[in-house]
Amino acid sequence: MTSKKVILYFILLVSCAVQAQLTDSLSVQQNLFYNDIQQQFWRNPLFYTTQHLNDFTLTQIDFSQKNLNLKRVQTAERTTQYSFTTQGIYNVKPRLRLFGGFVFHKASEKGLGYNFSSQRTENQNVLSPNYFFAPRKGNWDNQEYNLDGGFAYQFNNNILLAGKAFYKNGKNYRTNDPRPEVEVSNYGGEIQTGYNFRNNSLFVSAGISKKTETSSITYVNDALNAPVYSETFTRFSSGYGRIIFNSSYNRYIFNTIDKNFGFGYQYQNDRSSWNASYRYNKSMESFYQKNVRGYIYIDDELKQFMYRVVSHTSDLNYFYDGPEKDYKLRFSYETQKGDNFSVRENGQNYRMNLDIFSFNSGLIKKDKKRVVYSFELGANYMRHKYIDLLGSTDKRLNTLEISAAFNKDILSKEKNTLNLALGVQHYQALDESLVFIPISSSNLSFADNVIKPDQAYDATSKLRSNIMLQYQYSLSKTKKLRIFANYNTLVALGDQYKTYTTDYNTKESTYFNGGISIIY
Repeated sequence: MTSKKVILYFILLVSCAVQAQLTDSLSVQQNLFYNDIQQQFWRNPLFYTTQHLNDFTLTQIDFSQKNLNLKRVQTAERTTQYSFTTQGIYNVKPRLRLFGGFVFHKASEKGLGYNFSSQRTENQNVLSPNYFFAPRKGNWDNQEYNLDGGFAYQFNNNILLAGKAFYKNGKNYRTNDPRPEVEVSNYGGEIQTGYNFRNNSLFVSAGISKKTETSSITYVNDALNAPVYSETFTRFSSGYGRIIFNSSYNRYIFNTIDKNFGFGYQYQNDRSSWNASYRYNKSMESFYQKNVRGYIYIDDELKQFMYRVVSHTSDLNYFYDGPEKDYKLRFSYETQKGDNFSVRENGQNYRMNLDIFSFNSGLIKKDKKRVVYSFELGANYMRHKYIDLLGSTDKRLNTLEISAAFNKDILSKEKNTLNLALGVQHYQALDESLVFIPISSSNLSFADNVIKPDQAYDATSKLRSNIMLQYQYSLSKTKKLRIFANYNTLVALGDQYKTYTTDYNTKESTYFNGGISIIY
């Protein structure tokens, strides 16, 4: 079956809602407060096999625009995106639940330099170590399809079984010299099985996925790919500060195998649930260069670099579903270790360590017609370490983020509801350091234009704030129309950036997102 037929079949599946609504059940689309519950369900559906979740289908079209003045270097200055989304949860039988979704993104990026990969440093401090780049900024056109789905089932003998699968396909290309083109295919699945006894549930899981990224770089004017033209000459990063020449720029492949396993436990009664889970994940990314004849394919003889990331994630969640108030509490810890290995040189040069401690809590008060109020409080403490022995870079960073969010229905009538949401997040670098020893002119250029400005951004205190309005209209007893708009700003609060650079843009970054959705 072709990928187009698979996508068409899945859209038809998730667009047809099953009308078996459960009584006394939780509607995860009722309020922003329940976004965490839906994400946890997608991650560990067996925890919710015996819980009542309302059926829903959400179909949405939205538009977003980011103007990122205050940012890391390897992220676009401006991004405009259009998206189409459909997703849902369907209780087919009392013991069988289906879920899934389809998302299409089309985006245009302006002013992106030092990066020819599919990654961006907007939400990650440092890119994965192996990628091509040129200093010259350019504009990108991107599109991506994401498809995922699964099921959860409880047998009569209380054995639990769930399965998940996903498929992602994307294409990104730049519209000026140098002209990279990146095609990404990513697919995989996971099986969960467990046992439910009285109020207790146990499960184990295992999954695997494969990601293939085929890339090439071309020039309309081939003469621009010469060392004399420093802005357009293609370079290769293998680490963080180690810049080398690599002739495979006109065709290369990244192939990534991701494996995971995990287990979890849950206790649940009529109103409350406690659950704890652990997940181990190992990702191995291999870079393949072209052979002497200019051909490229996946073969051990053409493998040049390998980047391994191992992570351990632990979660503890509590949720109370009360008649008037719901409570949630979550603690999590994740540790990641990455290392880059050169097959040809038989040595390692780059290592990454990341520890994330997260806390989130919330309370929502509601009645039959409206949300009286919802309040959430969270914190993230992160420890970063990035070391490149051959690039002579040692970057360390300890940060704390504290966030608060509030929302309530400020208008609630028989068919109309207007919800106002406000949020703030404060970012503070508790400790940071950057040691860089130049070993070549290209190495110095990358440090001055990427490593030091990024450290300036990471070291600077910042405040993020957002305001969101959602209007909801009842089309019928089961269908609702939702119109929403969200505005977000990021501003610098301190001048810690002066330690690394005086030429720094501290003008605020802004983000707008708006759209329309139908929930039924």
